[in-house]
Amino acid sequence: MILGTAQIDITPPLGGELSGFAARQQPSTGLLDPLFAKVLYLATAEARLLWIHCDLIGFDHQIVADFRQWARTHLGLLAEQVILSATHTHAGPATIHLREAGEYDAAYVALLHHRLRQGARIALQHSEPVGLTIVEGHCDLAVERRQTVTPHTDPRVAALGFRRSNGDFAAVLVNYAMHPVALGAGNRWISADIFGAAAVELAQTLPGSPVVLLTNGACGNLNPPAENVSFEQVKLWGRQLAAAVAPQLKAATCDPQPRLNLARRLVRLPLDTLDADGINQFARQARQNLVPLNQWGDKYLRVVEHWRNARLQGQLSGSPPFHAAELFAVGFNDVLLLGANAEVFSEFTDWLRRERSAPTYLVGYANGDLGYLPTRAAYAEGGYEVDVAHLFYGVFRPRAGGLELLAAASAELIRELPVQAPSARGFTPAWVRH
Repeated sequence: MILGTAQIDITPPLGGELSGFAARQQPSTGLLDPLFAKVLYLATAEARLLWIHCDLIGFDHQIVADFRQWARTHLGLLAEQVILSATHTHAGPATIHLREAGEYDAAYVALLHHRLRQGARIALQHSEPVGLTIVEGHCDLAVERRQTVTPHTDPRVAALGFRRSNGDFAAVLVNYAMHPVALGAGNRWISADIFGAAAVELAQTLPGSPVVLLTNGACGNLNPPAENVSFEQVKLWGRQLAAAVAPQLKAATCDPQPRLNLARRLVRLPLDTLDADGINQFARQARQNLVPLNQWGDKYLRVVEHWRNARLQGQLSGSPPFHAAELFAVGFNDVLLLGANAEVFSEFTDWLRRERSAPTYLVGYANGDLGYLPTRAAYAEGGYEVDVAHLFYGVFRPRAGGLELLAAASAELIRELPVQAPSARGFTPAWVRH
């Protein structure tokens, strides 16, 4: 396997709005730690992949489409060879459209495009042969935030280490499911939050000072143990997450000839569409919802009114009655990372694991962000993710059963990937729990 890497600073200027919290006072007033775009260019005899992972809340669909078009024109890479993913930090610039939760920053997006292209070029120009170390750790940091009758968390931490012939790590890709919102709505300082702290810790702990991609999992219902904590606490939790895999990465055997396989599929997820009368009635009822009204006040009323106007306009312009979900499968030997452009609930990954005996992980906020995809059970329970969140996106909510539909499509997609068990090739991965 050939690997090229880059790490590009994408920290926005102070004074821009931070995305993710309607309750936050704007704009940003300080910097706790820089934001980065981490770039991997991977090539084998079977496939090529450009993976860029950013300390951002997510990517608007147009950002992904524009970058893929540039990559096709200038790098010769197809859409199915490019993945853009995000940590989902709530202390970064607004790169998705969330009403009253950080104004979308077109000037920053233009700067971001420049930096992403710069990172891609560097990664392609400076490549080297690497082997692959794969481990799985265990971390109980994430908690079920909904506090309902269907609680679920995912304590698995996946780590893939790309190692040079001398044993040093050139790059590490980690996956864990948890909203990086520890700094909370009261924070006005730019930060990569827990995932940034964990990436720094691994880069400093592992030999070779690797580029570390700390990707998010199926975390739609998962939060850290507390919010509005100090940055020192954030760094402590980051070290805890890093410690879940660092010892195993150092000790595990390295496969000198790993395999890479890719697959991609678009899935239409039906929406709970309404006619004009239904839109107006829903808006009237939403204005009377005391929970978000007490939490956000006039901001919430403006969100509802914007949603109403956007949906009425959508009726006139013929907006599609579905979300275009994208599944992006990346197989390393028998390990599967499945990207999805949404905030899916944590049960999703367990469903995939029932379909597949080999290690399987979900990478959220990959190639866009459609918003929340709750379980069918969560629809019956209600709550922010089901009843309110789609208003901030200005869209109809996904119809109940959308997550289950996406899981079925995912099961079909992963069956298309060939499974090459490492143990059959003289390599034993370290599936270590502690």
